[in-house]
Amino acid sequence: MFLSTKACGPRALRGLVSLCLQEYSQGTPADPWSVNPLHDLQDYLSIPIVKESYQVFNPLPEELEQGQELFKQRPGHKISMIKSVISLEKLPVQNIPEMSFVGQSNVGKSSLISALFNHSKNGPQIKTGKTPGLTKTLLFYKVSKHFTLVDMPGFGVNMPTYYKESMHTYLKTRNVLCRSFLLIDSDLGLSKTDKEGLRMMESLAKPYAIVMTKIDKPRRSELVKNLLDVTNYINKHTNICFPQPFLVSSPSLSGIKYLQTFIAHVTGNIELSSRRTEQK
Repeated sequence: MFLSTKACGPRALRGLVSLCLQEYSQGTPADPWSVNPLHDLQDYLSIPIVKESYQVFNPLPEELEQGQELFKQRPGHKISMIKSVISLEKLPVQNIPEMSFVGQSNVGKSSLISALFNHSKNGPQIKTGKTPGLTKTLLFYKVSKHFTLVDMPGFGVNMPTYYKESMHTYLKTRNVLCRSFLLIDSDLGLSKTDKEGLRMMESLAKPYAIVMTKIDKPRRSELVKNLLDVTNYINKHTNICFPQPFLVSSPSLSGIKYLQTFIAHVTGNIELSSRRTEQK
């Protein structure tokens, strides 16, 4: 059982037991999560999921609003897909930061990018689907003059034969790439293919972070277990990975505002006053 050992009164205890019974019979409740879902899961453990010294991204509420605002289309602030690239010789020439989204097929890369732009009226139309390998090219989504998000083809199922080499080359040589996000399906947990992806990211020696997708699908007890597997792997086997994994649900938008603000920060578009925030 992943329950906190914190003392609680009879009424709170009955509520906690009721919640647990609901989870084990129905899966994760549909109730909204806090802006950083990791905080919700901490109540299920008496030990820190992420060491306090590693909890280095702590934006204030007003900073979260600033981060989200960058992802809204408005006059003078255009958001659009600017290019679909197969050959690396045809990458767009630009001098604004890029953020790439990497992961297995069907892990939710396109759905996540769509969720990031969810509040943008007339924003880019992003194709999503249940068929693995839907994205066959590098798709570039430009957010005004501020930064670009890159949806990369999934590795694994239906991966184009040319893709593995071109993916590695892009991630290693793209000068404007300031951060990559390696996506892991929180319902399936850390897989052998995910570990191969993590080893690749470490070999590139470029900053990256982990995003655990689909947190609305597993029971919270299972989600905690899979999250601990990821944090243990980060602690033992990585040197470059950002110490805090990001937890998101594209359908419910849980964790999206938190990730938006991190992207806004690391691309240099907002400065945070939080003392313990750093750009590792």
